[in-house]
Amino acid sequence: MLVAAALIVVIMSNLFHANLACRPEISGTEIFQGITYGCEQLAPSAEGSGFLQWVRVDLAAPGIELYVTPMDSNALLKHWQYRLQRVAKVVERENLSVAINGGLFASEESSLRPRMSGDLAKGLETVVADHVVSHMWEHTYLLWFDDQLTPNLRSSKPPTIEELEKARWGIGGGSVWLRNGEVWSGSTRGVDSRTAVAIDPQRKLLFLAVGNRISPYLILQKLANLGAKDGMLLDGGDSSSMVIGEGARGVAAGVFGGSRPVATHFGVRARSLRPSVARWP
Repeated sequence: MLVAAALIVVIMSNLFHANLACRPEISGTEIFQGITYGCEQLAPSAEGSGFLQWVRVDLAAPGIELYVTPMDSNALLKHWQYRLQRVAKVVERENLSVAINGGLFASEESSLRPRMSGDLAKGLETVVADHVVSHMWEHTYLLWFDDQLTPNLRSSKPPTIEELEKARWGIGGGSVWLRNGEVWSGSTRGVDSRTAVAIDPQRKLLFLAVGNRISPYLILQKLANLGAKDGMLLDGGDSSSMVIGEGARGVAAGVFGGSRPVATHFGVRARSLRPSVARWP
C-alpha cells in the first residue's frame, strides 16, 4: 500500500503543469538584459492548442552566458554520463535566468517506478559543455556556439571535428526542419508537448520555445514568425519544460511543462533588470 502511494506521488509529479502563467499582455517584454519573453494561447486546431512560451536571447548583450549540463564524474565511473535532474533544480543551483530540457537520453530502468532525480543516464545526442564533448553520435544535428557565442546550426550531420574543436557550448537535436526562415513542409504534424531551439546567426539571436500541445511544424513556424532562421526540436513529451529563474522583471519565476527529470539541460544566464534594493548597513 505504501509503495503504491509513493508511486502515485512520483507519477503526479511528472505530469505537465504550468505554474509559469502565460501573460500575453507582456509578450515581447525584456525580462533580463538581453532576454525577451513571450507567450501565446494557440487557437485550437489539428496542429495545436494550449500555450506556447518562448524567449529570444540577444547573444551580443552584456553579461549573457550559456550553460549545458556537464558530465557527472561519478556517473562516468559507473559507465554512464549523467544523473537525471529536473530543469527547475538546475536553474536554481546554477543561477540561470532561463533553461529548457536538452536532448534524448537513456537511463536506469525499473519496472516498479518511473524515472527519478538521481538516476544514472546517458545522452543519445552529442552535447558540448564548456569545450568538453560528451561523445559522438552519427545522427546528431548540433547547435553550437564558439567562445564569442556565435551560433551555428548546419542542416547536415554529424558535427565535424573542426566544429567540435571550436565549440564551447553545443546541444544536439533532431532534424533541422527550420532552414533559412522556412519550415520544411514534410515536418511532422502530430500534436504533443514539444521543445524547440532556433537561431538567427546574422543577428546573433537564440530562440527557445516550449508548447504543451503543438506539432513540430507549428512550433518551428512560430519561431520563424519571431525571426528565427534555423531551428530544430529537442526531446519532447514529458521531458518538455521551460523554467524562468529568479530576478526576472515582470514575470514570476516558475516552471512551464513537465517536471520529469532529464539528463541534459540548456540554459542562459543574464543580468537582472530589476532595480537594486538599498540595504541598511
